[in-house]
Order: sequence, then structure tokens, then C-alpha cells
Amino acid sequence: MSSDRVVQLHWESRQVAADGRCTLSYPGIAVIRRHDGEVVDRTWVPVGDEPSFSDDEALIAALHAAWRWSGRAA
Repeated sequence: MSSDRVVQLHWESRQVAADGRCTLSYPGIAVIRRHDGEVVDRTWVPVGDEPSFSDDEALIAALHAAWRWSGRAA
């Protein structure tokens, strides 16, 4: 019996209420892990117009972990 593990990337924006009157929108990438069609994990990483080194490293780490997870299917 094999296990179906899939990693998906989605471009998403998050909405954050700043002071009850104003809403801010942050763009980002959702790294979604699915096992047999069900979402088992979702990590959102912010992506700005001028990403920093730490932003890049956070995205690389999330992708690396997800792809290693997908390769562990039995």
C-alpha cells in the first residue's frame, strides 16, 4: 500500500485588522502538505516587495521541510 503525500504552493494574502477601522493586507506563499487528499499542515510565509535574507531563508526552510516530508511516503 502506498501513501500519497503532496506539497502545494499557493500565493495568498492575509488580512490583518490594524486598529478596528483599518485592514492591512500581506502577500505570502502558503506551503500546504496533503496526505491522501487531506490537508495535514499549512505554513504561510510572508513575501514582500523587498525580501530580506531572513525572509528568503524562512521560505527555503519551509519548502525544504515540506519536500523532505513528501519523500517519506511508504
